[in-house]
Amino acid sequence: MCGICGIINLDGKPVDQDSIIKMMSKIKHRGPDDEGYYLKGNIGMGFVRLSILDLSMNGHQPMFDISGRYLIIHNGEIFNYKDIILKYSFPKKKVDSEIKLLAKLFELKGVNFKFK
Repeated sequence: MCGICGIINLDGKPVDQDSIIKMMSKIKHRGPDDEGYYLKGNIGMGFVRLSILDLSMNGHQPMFDISGRYLIIHNGEIFNYKDIILKYSFPKKKVDSEIKLLAKLFELKGVNFKFK
C-alpha cells in the first residue's frame, strides 16, 4: 500500500515543506520504494510508493498530466492498465503506467471517465 498526505491551508498561508516531509516520514512504511511531494502556495501533497506492478520510475508521484494542467496522486492497482492503454490507442511512450493512464483519461473525459 502506498501512502498519501496533504495540507490545504484555508487561510491562504503557504504550506511549510518540513510539515509535508514530516507527514511523509510517518507513513514511509507504507511506501518504501519511492517518494515525492508537491508544494504550491497554500497546497502541499506528499506520496510514498510501494511498487507492485510497475517497478520503474514511470509511476513517480505526484505527477502532472501531459498538458501540465492536472496534478494527480493515485493509490491502488489497475491490473489491466496495459489493455486499457491499447484499447484507447494511447502512445506507449507517453502513457506507460497506471498513473499516466489515469491522468490521460481524466484529461480527455473529466471526472466521469469509466473503464470498460
